[in-house]
Amino acid sequence: MHREKNIPPGHYRWIILITAYICILVFAFTLQSIPPVLTLIIEEFHLTHAEAGLLMSLFTFPSIFLAILAGMLADRIGSFKIGLISLLLVIVGTLAIALSRTFPGLALGRLVAGTGAATISIVAAKTLSHWFHGREIGTAMGIYNTAMPVGTIICFTTFGRLGESMGWRIPVFIAVGIGILGLAAFLFLCKPAPKEQEIRAHNKQGNKGILSSLVNLGPLIWLAALCWLWFNAAAISFTTFGPDFFVSKGSSIGFSGFLTSLLMWGSLILSPIIGRLIDKVNNNDIFIGAGGLLLATALYLVSSSTHFVFPMAVMAIAAGIVPTPVFSFFSKTTPPRDLGLSFGILGMVSGIGMFFGPYLSGWIRDKTGLYEDTFVFLAVLALIIPATAALLRIKSKRPYPAE
Repeated sequence: MHREKNIPPGHYRWIILITAYICILVFAFTLQSIPPVLTLIIEEFHLTHAEAGLLMSLFTFPSIFLAILAGMLADRIGSFKIGLISLLLVIVGTLAIALSRTFPGLALGRLVAGTGAATISIVAAKTLSHWFHGREIGTAMGIYNTAMPVGTIICFTTFGRLGESMGWRIPVFIAVGIGILGLAAFLFLCKPAPKEQEIRAHNKQGNKGILSSLVNLGPLIWLAALCWLWFNAAAISFTTFGPDFFVSKGSSIGFSGFLTSLLMWGSLILSPIIGRLIDKVNNNDIFIGAGGLLLATALYLVSSSTHFVFPMAVMAIAAGIVPTPVFSFFSKTTPPRDLGLSFGILGMVSGIGMFFGPYLSGWIRDKTGLYEDTFVFLAVLALIIPATAALLRIKSKRPYPAE
């Protein structure tokens, strides 16, 4: 199955980066296949905005409870088996959504797909961290973090128009096809890092409990994770309702998807640059805090503007600054034996933010009748990011622990 064994590890790690990249494309297409056509789904199923937000929330709900367990299992039994099961769940759940005729069917499909997607995101980040541990991890994570914006931009710039002309199910079927591509890539290209089997044997021998393992990671990991929670709660809530908001302001469904996709262009362009800077200067917390402040500013500007290109450009810059320093921080500060657990924590807090954010945003929209109030709420969430990043810096005895 792994026919590339003759490729030196120093070169094969770039193949692993490609494999991890494809896995996150699967995550992105599965997550973002719904928002560009959400207006059409609301109309067909007669949903409230809270119910529409729940479709996004249910996708992330499993990660709240399963991410840490999935990460620990990946540490102990290996990433390959866990990854295959996860990708199969993504495909089955997304196919169920495309074929569903009722809201409960949609909800169940999102739940199943979300279970697989949350786990594959942990497996991809863990595998990449093993192969790049101690060398060029910022660069690798910078490239890796462009996968989410690439998938999101494609979804938001094409799926709305496809949904208008061919029905909302066609984009979801396309997401199924991307899932099958990801499964094939993972099956034939993914393999353990040179020392991963040795680390896994050590983990089995140590047999630490979940609680002691979590405590041993230390407070810095948890503070960085909280930054990621606030970021996902704000950013994913905006991408969930951004298209419907712009439609309410008179834009077409296709153009509304394009406007919302601008959020991800900054991440696509800036993530590799930020990754290189982090390799040279560290200071992850400064990047995280600056990105959070810009995100809060952009969300407030959207809530009070009639022209949206400038605030969306600011939001794009913010979205490009935050993810890479968070992921590279986890890679640099976590011992290799606990990488699965560490990224499990990241998946869990991401799930918490992405679960409560869209649902509360939809609830506020239903109660007030105004998206402007919703976006002010999201701006407040984003303002907590620099506050948490400042605490992260204070708690650090030096800028960052050595790799």
